[in-house]
This record gives sequence, C-alpha cells and structure tokens, in this order.
Amino acid sequence: MKEKLVLYTGQKYKCKQCGECCKVRGVPLTLFDIERIETIADKDFAIYDISRKTFAIEKRIWDNGCVFLDDINCSIHKDKPLICRLFPLGIFYKPLSESDEPRKLKDGEEVYIYVDLSCPGIGDEGEPFDMEKILELCQRIKIEMAYTLNGQE
Repeated sequence: MKEKLVLYTGQKYKCKQCGECCKVRGVPLTLFDIERIETIADKDFAIYDISRKTFAIEKRIWDNGCVFLDDINCSIHKDKPLICRLFPLGIFYKPLSESDEPRKLKDGEEVYIYVDLSCPGIGDEGEPFDMEKILELCQRIKIEMAYTLNGQE
C-alpha cells in the first residue's frame, strides 16, 4: 500500500480492519510508547532506526508487517504507539503543497494534517475525525518525541 497523502479536509473514516496500515510503514516510538508496551509485550519489539535517529517498531521478516500484527488485528491495540493512533492521518511541520493551510497546536505551533487516501477506510462510510482530539494527540506526540530525542543526545 503506497501512501497517497492529501490535506485533511473532513474526509470520513471507518476502519475496515484490513491490517494494511500495519505493513510496510515504519512506526517511530517514544520512550513512553516503549514503557507502555513493555508491560504487556511477550517479545522484543523496539529497534533503533539509525536513519531517523529514533526507536521504531520491529518488523516481521516475511511480510514487513508489525511484530504485533496477528493476521489482521493488532495484539496491543489498547496500548499501541501514539503514531498508530493517528493513522490514517499524518502530522507534518512543513506543508506538502504551498496552498495547504496549517492548524495550530495548543502551544501555538503550526502543523499540517494529511490523510492517507490509500487507506481503504477513507471514503463515504464512517465519520470525520474529531479535530480537537487529533490536535491533542499531535501535541502529545510532539512532546513525547521531543523528550525521547533529547534523551538520546
């Protein structure tokens, strides 16, 4: 599944539980993600991604899927990483197109929220995302990732 990102403008979403979001993508982890998952995990799951200079979820060798993907279901769904909670949305600090309008986090920083149209759950079914909750999650991701990256220096 190749990403097809467009600015989020209220597109509807209903998860189809296909498991495609858990394959191919790299999932960066915060130290808080690691601590939370360690309490329930029965396997090694975190690797250090040298190119991104952060921790990431380990992938299965045979299909590049997340080590927590059981068939099409996430075995750690209630404790999954923050980035996974955001999908099929993505947060960027720079626009992909000059005409894209930013949204503001509580700290005043501008972010750009994009939706991945390659996700089968985007379409006529479901509901639009609650943007207030999404921006709160983006703020949490920003804080936790900053803490994680600063702790590695």
